[in-house]
Amino acid sequence: MSGPATTPPGDDSSESSAAEEPTSSSLAGLLKAVRWGTPLLLLAYLLSGVTVVRSDEVALVLRFGALSGDAAAAQLLPGLHYVLPRPIDEVVRVKVKKVYELEISDLHASGRSENYSGPTIDPTSEGYALTGDQNIVQVQMIARYQIGDPVSFALFQSQPEEVLKSSVKAAAIRTMGEIEVDDLLAEGRARFILDVVQRAQLRLERAQAGIDLISIEVTDLGPPRQVQAEFEEVQNAFIDMETKVTEARRHRERARPKAQAKRNQQLRDAEAYAAKVLGSARGDAAAWQDLYAEYRRDPKVLRERLYVETIESALPRTANLRFVPPPEGRRYPSETFRLSISP
Repeated sequence: MSGPATTPPGDDSSESSAAEEPTSSSLAGLLKAVRWGTPLLLLAYLLSGVTVVRSDEVALVLRFGALSGDAAAAQLLPGLHYVLPRPIDEVVRVKVKKVYELEISDLHASGRSENYSGPTIDPTSEGYALTGDQNIVQVQMIARYQIGDPVSFALFQSQPEEVLKSSVKAAAIRTMGEIEVDDLLAEGRARFILDVVQRAQLRLERAQAGIDLISIEVTDLGPPRQVQAEFEEVQNAFIDMETKVTEARRHRERARPKAQAKRNQQLRDAEAYAAKVLGSARGDAAAWQDLYAEYRRDPKVLRERLYVETIESALPRTANLRFVPPPEGRRYPSETFRLSISP
């Protein structure tokens, strides 16, 4: 029987070479991959600095967490730009053309007290404000705004919307404190909104919030629900009063032309009558003046003339004239005689 095969001592070197060949091949491949991959990775890293700013955006470049240059130089306008890759540069995008909306319900119930049914409001769960005549009202608003200063909005304020909310709320409280409740719930609402926008914008500018307040929409404004019915009665009475005042004004406008025409006609009639009476009086006065002058010249002649004129004016209206003889055995004076006049 033959024993186990033995390897000659001279064959150990060939086995070591055979084991080293795969290791050398792997190391060479790794070095080749590193040699070609490093430039590609470096190129990809450098290309990551290419950024596109959309038409409704403004981009801010932060270098190591701070603005890269002044505020104007650090802003990238819409278009294609290149910045240094992260973590050297960071691009913060701000949509400056978008109109944002923020609901402000801190001065309103807003469902927070649905389970509360007491006769008064719960100040721990409901918001409210006081009017100028010490009435309680609740208001819910929507603030619409744009970003006017991207740098201030993105960097100087950690919570810009909270700044906006507090500014609008403070402006609303101050404005409502200057208006009576009847005016606030009726014709004064437009003035209330205008004053809130102006005052809130001033507070935002002082706080450097970078926000331009566009408008305020009042979605709900009124008294607490506990007294809503009473306020509605007052409002209905106010509406009825306004309706009656309007109807009275319309009636006045309809009746005024007729009254003016009647008045003018009466004035014309009175003026004509006054002119007629005055003319007649002046004529009579002139005639009497003439008679008086004639009387002073010769009273006897005037008396005879007036007597004759009176007889002449009376005789034509008579049908029969008859001489009345004097009583028997007597006679009339020479200067007189009697006539019997009958129709």
